[in-house]
Amino acid sequence: MTKWVNRIVVLVLLVLFVSCSKTAGYKKNLNVDCRNLEPQKVDVFEYNKALFAIDTADFEAGIRAIQPQFQALLGDTLESYEMVYLKEFVTDTFIMRINELVEESFPDSDAVSDKVKGVYQHFKYYYPEMTMPPTFTYVSGINFDNGPVMISPEAVMISLDFYLSNKDLVYDKVGMPRYVSRRCQPASLTKDLAEAMYYSYVFMDVKAKNVLKEMIDRGKKYYFIEAMDPTLNDSVLLGYSSQQMEWAQDNEGQIWATIVGNNMLYANGFEQYRVLFNDGPFTAAFSDSAPARLGDFVGLQIVRSFMSSNDESLQSLLQMTDYQDILQRSQYKPRK
Repeated sequence: MTKWVNRIVVLVLLVLFVSCSKTAGYKKNLNVDCRNLEPQKVDVFEYNKALFAIDTADFEAGIRAIQPQFQALLGDTLESYEMVYLKEFVTDTFIMRINELVEESFPDSDAVSDKVKGVYQHFKYYYPEMTMPPTFTYVSGINFDNGPVMISPEAVMISLDFYLSNKDLVYDKVGMPRYVSRRCQPASLTKDLAEAMYYSYVFMDVKAKNVLKEMIDRGKKYYFIEAMDPTLNDSVLLGYSSQQMEWAQDNEGQIWATIVGNNMLYANGFEQYRVLFNDGPFTAAFSDSAPARLGDFVGLQIVRSFMSSNDESLQSLLQMTDYQDILQRSQYKPRK
């Protein structure tokens, strides 16, 4: 009996060792030294400060004065109705309070500059031919349509009012669900920036998807984000609370067994997508404690396992479209 017990203990330890080694493998690959790469300094142009500093008694003259520096946001010309809108914007009491909270959270550009620089340097490591456009911060009024980060050929635009940690319950006041506003914290800035870079520069839209393809595509996105900022923890990366992250990790085997056992892996129906990829406070099909977007979580684990098990670059991973091959080569075996 003792001999069998010893064998079981050794087997369990071996499985844990292999699992930990694979995890360490992908992390080791992402922890690249890019400190000597460009940019060594990122100038962050604070449109929010310039706009709210304008004397409203002569607002048009003030706008004209800052327009050359912030042409990427204000354009070449401004119509009279745009002047009216901007003045109403900066004199709105709720917007003024949001701007005050932004000033408290980001009193100068250094914190933003340091965060942005690290992401840009990692991007330069993987894509040395790419150079990022100038970086601007602004207050959007918590504009859902534009989101926290926008990228154009002329500018990277970061809306700082998406990183206020719900101070003064500002996100509640604009009707943002708590499961979304939980992500509106300073730690999410690099995640949002890297995600915007992913869609602007490297995203490949693959048609005729099924659950497997969608999972792996989302896993690729999160892996890219993680490559741009390897210090991100998983809860920030996936937008989960710490309790939700713990539930997903503890029940990873059950999630995978449900996907495979219910023939969801190659399905492309609305119900499967709703259960696995829709955003929300939780996934009722699994548990009220289960986070939403569990397909995202599993996809990231598959991609991490693939990158730990294969000698592939980030760029080659993002170009791959044989999803069955990725799954097989990942040797993905979640814990039971």
